[in-house]
Amino acid sequence: MDKTNSKLSSQPWVTMLAIAACVMIYLGLLLKNDYGNEATLALFGSKSPDAIWRGSYGALITSAFVHFEIWHIAFNINCLWVLGRLLEKEIGSLAYLGFFIVAAFVSSTFQLALTDTTGIGASGVGYAVFGFMLVTRNKYPAFARILDERTIKLYLVWLVGCVFATAFKIWNVGNEAHVAGLLFGMAVAGALSLRYRLYLTLPALVALVAAAVTMLFWCPWSVSWLSAKAYDAHAAGRYSEALTFYSRVVARDPQSAWAYLNRSYAYATLGKTTQAEADFQKASQLDPDYVKKSTPGLE
Repeated sequence: MDKTNSKLSSQPWVTMLAIAACVMIYLGLLLKNDYGNEATLALFGSKSPDAIWRGSYGALITSAFVHFEIWHIAFNINCLWVLGRLLEKEIGSLAYLGFFIVAAFVSSTFQLALTDTTGIGASGVGYAVFGFMLVTRNKYPAFARILDERTIKLYLVWLVGCVFATAFKIWNVGNEAHVAGLLFGMAVAGALSLRYRLYLTLPALVALVAAAVTMLFWCPWSVSWLSAKAYDAHAAGRYSEALTFYSRVVARDPQSAWAYLNRSYAYATLGKTTQAEADFQKASQLDPDYVKKSTPGLE
């Protein structure tokens, strides 16, 4: 990934457009003031896990521009402007655009697959940029000037600190996106820029991207993926298949009234009244209000 001579690279247009998108979406959400509404979030590019599993894959990229808190957007914009702008200048705007899109996709997909949450914000991309610059700072003198010892420590301490903050329930951070972004940036730098030990770095890069793609279609440890598969099978009339997926959801989330209730409907359709009644009673015990509000059939 070498710098191009294209006029497109004379200005950091990708960085500027990314920052503009972050600001506009932040202000739009601020005016709406409806952060808990899925329809509102979807309008601005952040969709639910179910929607993504069913094909709204673009949200894995657009969610990188979504921020709720002022400190969050300020940190990420600073990262994009200070680091991203410099990376774009060195490798060219078109290469940086591709890097940005794939970094957002990889970091968001790992976040979704490992936590059942989509996550928001450009931190995954930011850590991908940091990872690339960290590995290549000896090749690009400008990177070395920006990534001094203090800055490197800041990013690494923040990375580890966020893990502890999440573990101790101080606040919930997309650590999986951070780590996946960092590894992606480092892998791209090693394989495509430095071409260092290609027999190791290139397979690592390919494996990382391939894993992200694969998890969109096969993610059996994810409750949200299993739930989406169960719902789709049920809606299509494949009741035996739906029962299998509902049971997997229950095994991973024994408190899911939704899974018990829908499994009871599937059992009832197949004439298995004893199992249907048992699941209905279990759902009623777990969440009686939800069961009362539900319409028999498929929720």
